[in-house]
Amino acid sequence: MPRPPSTFPWPATLTADRLVLRPIETGDVPVMARLWTDEAVRRHLGGPVDKETLRLREQHCVGAHGAFSVTLRTNGSVIGGVQLEPDSRLAGRTEVSYQLLPEHWGFGYGREAVAAAVAWVREAATPEGAEVVAVTQEANTRSRRLLESIGMEQTEAFVEWGAAQVLYSAGPRS
Repeated sequence: MPRPPSTFPWPATLTADRLVLRPIETGDVPVMARLWTDEAVRRHLGGPVDKETLRLREQHCVGAHGAFSVTLRTNGSVIGGVQLEPDSRLAGRTEVSYQLLPEHWGFGYGREAVAAAVAWVREAATPEGAEVVAVTQEANTRSRRLLESIGMEQTEAFVEWGAAQVLYSAGPRS
């Protein structure tokens, strides 16, 4: 997995009201594998990954820089993942991506996890803050609502991987 900019302190643990985001541990790999292969989770992400990609991700996700397991504060259960990495479209930006197990959709956990990650990047990356972006398929209305609910704004629309995409941004602090 690519490394975020070197200004990110790592390893890092982030806390939110109901969640803890922490580096991926060995015991989290089965949940991560499920996220990468679940039809519902991967609906707007190009579908489940192939066996070779899955094998490589399983081998390299533990402790990977910028890769968080999203866990419940109440019992430590892993319910998803958040990834922070350099944006491949424009240098200097950080892209946030996220996935939750379907049984945890609709409770606000995604919003809470992504908000914590975006806030951390903007505070920890540089004194001026950093631009954080997220890309989702235009058809993924749930993800778009999540990004808008944490104050991210749509700044671009384009076609990638054969589907209409939208890019949201939390721009650098002024």
